[in-house]
Amino acid sequence: MKLFTVGPVACYLEVLEAMGRQMMSHRSEEYLELHYDTVERLRGCLETENDIYLLSATGTGFMEASILNCVRDSVLVCVNGSFGKRYADVAKAHGRNVILLEPPLGEPITVEALEATLRDHPEVEAVALTHNETSAGLINPLEELASLVKDQGKLLLVDAVSSMGGTTLKVDDWGIDICFSSSQKCFGVPPGLGIGSVSPDALRMSEVVPNKGWYFDLKIWQRYHEQGRGTPMTSTIPQVAGLNAALKMIDGRGGKDWYFDLFKTRNAKIREGIEKLGLTTFPKNGFESPTVSCINAPEGVGGLKVYNAMRSNGFELAQGYGVLKETTFRIGNMGYMPDEDIDSMLETLGSVLEGF
Repeated sequence: MKLFTVGPVACYLEVLEAMGRQMMSHRSEEYLELHYDTVERLRGCLETENDIYLLSATGTGFMEASILNCVRDSVLVCVNGSFGKRYADVAKAHGRNVILLEPPLGEPITVEALEATLRDHPEVEAVALTHNETSAGLINPLEELASLVKDQGKLLLVDAVSSMGGTTLKVDDWGIDICFSSSQKCFGVPPGLGIGSVSPDALRMSEVVPNKGWYFDLKIWQRYHEQGRGTPMTSTIPQVAGLNAALKMIDGRGGKDWYFDLFKTRNAKIREGIEKLGLTTFPKNGFESPTVSCINAPEGVGGLKVYNAMRSNGFELAQGYGVLKETTFRIGNMGYMPDEDIDSMLETLGSVLEGF
């Protein structure tokens, strides 16, 4: 099955080789060297001097950590789809007061709307934002929004699960306090590893937030990180090894700019292909995701029908998600994906559509 999913995605061969090696102790010299080399490479990718922690959890674990450590009372959550709603649900589950900014589905968060909401709710301590909303195939104008959030003196918490590694993120220049992702998306590594940068301001807030629990207490992670001990608990060692191999591969082939260009090229090829087939993408023009295309199913044909037909022909796309489940299907361009597989996928999609 050829994968065009939105995560987990097909793994790079270098990743699979690195992950197949014998185990080591997570307290050994060998692991610690691997751990901190991975962290340093990620800092370059994210353009940050902030701490980077590798959580033995998926990105949703880091999402929960961001709420537990950076919000005492109120948070403004920007919602463009199902994963923005998840952010709000996580905050509510921990008893936080949640203010929602939710434009019509398919529309981005605008500076004007965010500014008005912050003006109406000066009590919020942080703004939580999904950079790249995979359920709708939409990317928000993060740089502009981040500038406003920092001007207002709020913490900025960014879900970059499907954008980190796939497009530019300037954590320090944009003032992002927590920027997190998962191993199973753009880096082409199996799931199980949460990746996130944490600013000094976020850590200062963590000092005064009560009832954080233990596992996701970022002050504990900071202490182990600064002591050169890596993580407070057992690391997902194979995933760290796989991520390290992916980052070395990227550096060896031209660095992050080469990798971002690879995503642009794949994404453009897929979108040009679906346009030739008479299909359209769901989000507002100009705000399409660089890592996943959310495609409107043909009139009279549900998205699930397209997904199942492609699967029967050897291609695993992604079903529509949430309220878009029946009307859309999605095509990811993350992970290991030979160019010829894109050609054959589009050719097969054309044949499938002709058969409806």
